[in-house]
Amino acid sequence: MTTTLESPDRTPEADDPAPSRRRIGGPRTLQIAAAAALVLAIVAGVLWLTTLLSGSRKLAEERDDVLVAARQSAISLNTLDWHDVDGGLDRWESVSTGSVLDEFRTNRAQYAQFVAQAKRTTAATVSDAAVSELNDQSGVARVLVGVDVQVTPDGQQPIPTRQRLQLEMTRADGTWKVSKLAPVRDPGTAGS
Repeated sequence: MTTTLESPDRTPEADDPAPSRRRIGGPRTLQIAAAAALVLAIVAGVLWLTTLLSGSRKLAEERDDVLVAARQSAISLNTLDWHDVDGGLDRWESVSTGSVLDEFRTNRAQYAQFVAQAKRTTAATVSDAAVSELNDQSGVARVLVGVDVQVTPDGQQPIPTRQRLQLEMTRADGTWKVSKLAPVRDPGTAGS
Protein backbone atom coordinates (compact mmCIF):
# COMPACT_ATOMS: atom_id res chain seq x y z
CA MET A 1 0.00 0.00 0.00
CA THR A 2 1.23 3.26 -0.98
CA THR A 3 0.33 6.30 0.98
CA THR A 4 0.98 9.79 -0.09
CA LEU A 5 1.85 12.23 2.47
CA GLU A 6 0.95 15.76 1.79
CA SER A 7 3.21 18.42 2.95
CA PRO A 8 1.49 20.93 5.17
CA ASP A 9 3.16 23.85 3.36
CA ARG A 10 1.93 22.80 -0.02
CA THR A 11 -1.43 23.92 -1.26
CA PRO A 12 -3.37 22.56 -4.18
CA GLU A 13 -2.73 25.83 -6.09
CA ALA A 14 0.99 25.36 -5.80
CA ASP A 15 0.77 22.03 -7.61
CA ASP A 16 -1.53 23.40 -10.31
CA PRO A 17 0.53 24.12 -13.43
CA ALA A 18 -1.79 27.02 -14.41
CA PRO A 19 -2.62 28.89 -11.24
CA SER A 20 -6.00 30.57 -11.34
CA ARG A 21 -5.94 34.28 -12.06
CA ARG A 22 -7.42 36.58 -9.54
CA ARG A 23 -10.29 38.71 -10.73
CA ILE A 24 -9.76 42.41 -10.54
CA GLY A 25 -12.88 44.05 -9.40
CA GLY A 26 -16.06 42.19 -9.44
CA PRO A 27 -19.60 43.35 -8.98
CA ARG A 28 -18.66 45.90 -6.31
CA THR A 29 -16.02 47.61 -8.45
CA LEU A 30 -18.40 47.76 -11.40
CA GLN A 31 -21.02 49.49 -9.25
CA ILE A 32 -18.51 52.08 -8.05
CA ALA A 33 -17.32 52.79 -11.61
CA ALA A 34 -20.91 53.16 -12.84
CA ALA A 35 -21.74 55.55 -9.99
CA ALA A 36 -18.63 57.65 -10.71
CA ALA A 37 -19.51 57.81 -14.42
CA LEU A 38 -23.06 58.87 -13.56
CA VAL A 39 -21.83 61.64 -11.24
CA LEU A 40 -19.39 62.83 -13.91
CA ALA A 41 -22.15 62.89 -16.54
CA ILE A 42 -24.47 64.86 -14.24
CA VAL A 43 -21.76 67.41 -13.42
CA ALA A 44 -20.89 67.83 -17.11
CA GLY A 45 -24.57 68.23 -17.99
CA VAL A 46 -25.15 70.85 -15.30
CA LEU A 47 -22.06 72.81 -16.39
CA TRP A 48 -23.13 72.66 -20.05
CA LEU A 49 -26.69 73.76 -19.21
CA THR A 50 -25.43 76.60 -16.99
CA THR A 51 -23.17 77.85 -19.75
CA LEU A 52 -25.96 77.61 -22.29
CA LEU A 53 -28.50 79.43 -20.15
CA SER A 54 -26.18 82.11 -18.79
CA GLY A 55 -25.71 83.56 -22.30
CA SER A 56 -29.45 83.57 -22.86
CA ARG A 57 -30.07 85.11 -19.48
CA LYS A 58 -27.53 87.86 -20.11
CA LEU A 59 -29.10 88.63 -23.48
CA ALA A 60 -32.59 88.69 -21.93
CA GLU A 61 -31.40 91.09 -19.23
CA GLU A 62 -29.81 93.30 -21.88
CA ARG A 63 -33.06 93.25 -23.89
CA ASP A 64 -35.02 94.26 -20.79
CA ASP A 65 -32.56 97.08 -20.06
CA VAL A 66 -32.77 98.49 -23.60
CA LEU A 67 -36.58 98.22 -23.55
CA VAL A 68 -36.83 100.19 -20.28
CA ALA A 69 -34.42 102.83 -21.63
CA ALA A 70 -36.31 103.13 -24.94
CA ARG A 71 -39.66 103.53 -23.19
CA GLN A 72 -38.28 106.25 -20.92
CA SER A 73 -36.52 107.94 -23.85
CA ALA A 74 -39.74 108.02 -25.90
CA ILE A 75 -41.51 109.67 -22.96
CA SER A 76 -38.71 112.21 -22.47
CA LEU A 77 -38.54 113.07 -26.18
CA ASN A 78 -42.31 113.62 -26.41
CA THR A 79 -42.93 115.46 -23.14
CA LEU A 80 -42.31 119.19 -23.07
CA ASP A 81 -43.82 122.02 -21.05
CA TRP A 82 -43.57 125.51 -22.49
CA HIS A 83 -43.30 126.82 -18.91
CA ASP A 84 -40.01 124.86 -18.47
CA VAL A 85 -38.52 124.57 -21.95
CA ASP A 86 -34.93 124.29 -20.73
CA GLY A 87 -35.77 121.40 -18.39
CA GLY A 88 -37.49 119.53 -21.22
CA LEU A 89 -34.63 120.15 -23.64
CA ASP A 90 -32.15 119.00 -20.98
CA ARG A 91 -34.10 115.72 -20.77
CA TRP A 92 -33.94 115.41 -24.57
CA GLU A 93 -30.17 115.70 -24.40
CA SER A 94 -29.84 113.33 -21.44
CA VAL A 95 -31.44 110.43 -23.35
CA SER A 96 -29.64 111.08 -26.65
CA THR A 97 -26.26 110.34 -28.18
CA GLY A 98 -24.50 110.62 -31.53
CA SER A 99 -26.15 112.60 -34.34
CA VAL A 100 -29.44 112.98 -32.43
CA LEU A 101 -27.64 114.65 -29.53
CA ASP A 102 -25.67 116.81 -31.97
CA GLU A 103 -28.91 117.94 -33.66
CA PHE A 104 -30.54 118.78 -30.32
CA ARG A 105 -27.53 120.82 -29.25
CA THR A 106 -27.19 122.57 -32.60
CA ASN A 107 -30.87 123.54 -32.80
CA ARG A 108 -31.60 124.01 -29.11
CA ALA A 109 -32.24 127.76 -29.32
CA GLN A 110 -34.64 127.28 -32.24
CA TYR A 111 -36.53 124.51 -30.43
CA ALA A 112 -36.79 126.65 -27.28
CA GLN A 113 -38.12 129.62 -29.25
CA PHE A 114 -40.66 127.48 -31.13
CA VAL A 115 -42.01 125.82 -27.96
CA ALA A 116 -42.24 129.14 -26.09
CA GLN A 117 -44.13 130.75 -29.01
CA ALA A 118 -46.48 127.78 -29.49
CA LYS A 119 -47.38 127.78 -25.76
CA ARG A 120 -48.11 124.05 -25.78
CA THR A 121 -47.54 121.36 -23.26
CA THR A 122 -47.08 117.77 -24.32
CA ALA A 123 -47.29 114.76 -22.00
CA ALA A 124 -46.39 111.33 -23.34
CA THR A 125 -47.08 107.79 -22.24
CA VAL A 126 -45.87 104.61 -23.90
CA SER A 127 -48.69 102.30 -24.91
CA ASP A 128 -46.43 99.50 -26.14
CA ALA A 129 -42.83 98.80 -27.03
CA ALA A 130 -40.80 95.90 -28.38
CA VAL A 131 -37.16 95.25 -29.14
CA SER A 132 -36.98 94.29 -32.81
CA GLU A 133 -33.21 93.86 -32.97
CA LEU A 134 -30.41 93.65 -30.43
CA ASN A 135 -26.70 93.27 -31.06
CA ASP A 136 -25.19 93.06 -27.62
CA GLN A 137 -21.62 92.94 -28.92
CA SER A 138 -21.88 96.16 -30.94
CA GLY A 139 -24.15 97.80 -28.36
CA VAL A 140 -26.92 98.70 -30.81
CA ALA A 141 -30.63 97.88 -30.62
CA ARG A 142 -33.76 98.85 -32.52
CA VAL A 143 -36.97 99.34 -30.60
CA LEU A 144 -40.48 99.99 -31.87
CA VAL A 145 -42.46 102.22 -29.54
CA GLY A 146 -46.12 103.24 -29.53
CA VAL A 147 -46.51 106.66 -27.90
CA ASP A 148 -49.70 108.42 -26.83
CA VAL A 149 -49.19 112.18 -26.52
CA GLN A 150 -51.60 114.67 -24.99
CA VAL A 151 -50.97 118.02 -26.67
CA THR A 152 -52.43 120.86 -24.62
CA PRO A 153 -52.34 124.33 -26.17
CA ASP A 154 -52.37 127.06 -23.51
CA GLY A 155 -55.92 127.53 -22.20
CA GLN A 156 -57.43 124.79 -24.37
CA GLN A 157 -58.52 121.19 -24.02
CA PRO A 158 -55.91 118.45 -24.57
CA ILE A 159 -55.71 116.88 -28.00
CA PRO A 160 -54.77 113.19 -27.96
CA THR A 161 -52.34 112.00 -30.61
CA ARG A 162 -50.74 108.66 -31.25
CA GLN A 163 -47.49 107.93 -32.97
CA ARG A 164 -45.20 105.01 -33.55
CA LEU A 165 -41.46 105.44 -33.49
CA GLN A 166 -38.47 103.34 -34.32
CA LEU A 167 -35.64 104.18 -31.96
CA GLU A 168 -32.11 103.05 -32.53
CA MET A 169 -30.57 102.71 -29.11
CA THR A 170 -26.82 102.76 -28.61
CA ARG A 171 -24.98 101.82 -25.44
CA ALA A 172 -23.06 104.93 -24.37
CA ASP A 173 -21.27 105.26 -21.05
CA GLY A 174 -22.95 102.10 -19.78
CA THR A 175 -26.51 103.24 -20.55
CA TRP A 176 -28.77 102.94 -23.57
CA LYS A 177 -29.44 106.21 -25.42
CA VAL A 178 -31.26 107.22 -28.59
CA SER A 179 -28.87 107.48 -31.54
CA LYS A 180 -31.50 107.55 -34.32
CA LEU A 181 -35.24 108.02 -34.38
CA ALA A 182 -37.82 107.85 -37.12
CA PRO A 183 -41.60 107.73 -37.31
CA VAL A 184 -43.14 104.43 -38.37
CA ARG A 185 -45.85 105.03 -40.95
CA ASP A 186 -48.87 102.89 -41.73
CA PRO A 187 -48.31 100.83 -44.89
CA GLY A 188 -51.42 102.43 -46.43
CA THR A 189 -50.06 105.96 -45.93
CA ALA A 190 -46.57 105.42 -47.34
CA GLY A 191 -47.10 107.55 -50.46
CA SER A 192 -49.26 110.27 -48.95
